[in-house]
Amino acid sequence: MRIAFLADIHGNLPALEAVVKDVDAQAPDVVYLVGDQINRAPWNNEVLDLLESRRWTGIEGNHERIVGRLGTPNNRPPFTNRIMFSTLWWTMEQLRPAHLRAVRVLPAEIKLDFPEGPPILMVHAKPGHSALGLFPDMDDARLAIEMQHVDASVLICAHTHRPMVRMVQNESGHTWHIWNGGSIGMPYNGDPRAQYLLVDSHNGHWRPTLRAVDYDRSGLRTAYETSGMLREIGPSAELHLRTALTGEPWSSDFGYWYRQQPPEMHNDLSGAVAIYLARHGPGNWAFRSV
Repeated sequence: MRIAFLADIHGNLPALEAVVKDVDAQAPDVVYLVGDQINRAPWNNEVLDLLESRRWTGIEGNHERIVGRLGTPNNRPPFTNRIMFSTLWWTMEQLRPAHLRAVRVLPAEIKLDFPEGPPILMVHAKPGHSALGLFPDMDDARLAIEMQHVDASVLICAHTHRPMVRMVQNESGHTWHIWNGGSIGMPYNGDPRAQYLLVDSHNGHWRPTLRAVDYDRSGLRTAYETSGMLREIGPSAELHLRTALTGEPWSSDFGYWYRQQPPEMHNDLSGAVAIYLARHGPGNWAFRSV
């Protein structure tokens, strides 16, 4: 049996289309979506249209969770700040009503049981939390603590935008496999190709394969411009575009840094981006794990 796991598309239609073509060539028996299908690139409706046409089952990421709450009584600070979280608000307002309803009812996790291998738990970030991830540079002891309440032996996760294939054990010898296929639309590992995960059954076990698919990125800037995303969101949208073009973590590194700044800077996005760019970038990211 073969399973494909697609994650962190972030509204990047050209990247998704390239992966769909590659997925079709790999002929998996089933495909799952591991969250963050939307937000940060201009094609949110088109991405959801394509995914719905395929009838693939998915879970929510932190971006679906937040976008689904904007403009409702369930929204809470700091996401009420439209300047600080301008990309999320832009995405919410761009989504067609049917798509907005759909992202609001996605499950947080899915347990997969197939006779060809052991149970698989699929979450967006880490078990029990959709916005805190498991990073490739975490040591085994830390990962074992994060996995202590997971009864499935295989965890499929996403969120960090970095591929990861790890096996960890606790002091009792219990073993978990933790696999992350990376990001389709906004990779953070220095490789701008669209990345995803294939899992194959073999003698009662699962074996992971990381795939990276190149695609034409020459039209990305034009799409950001013609959609109104650059004009309406401003400099943070430029960081999202830079992330898609380079495979470097500009989007999240700035976001994490921005949330740590004084409150008065939260209402001056352009000024904050200028200060950030003067201080940080490749080799000097604001946060070690982003």
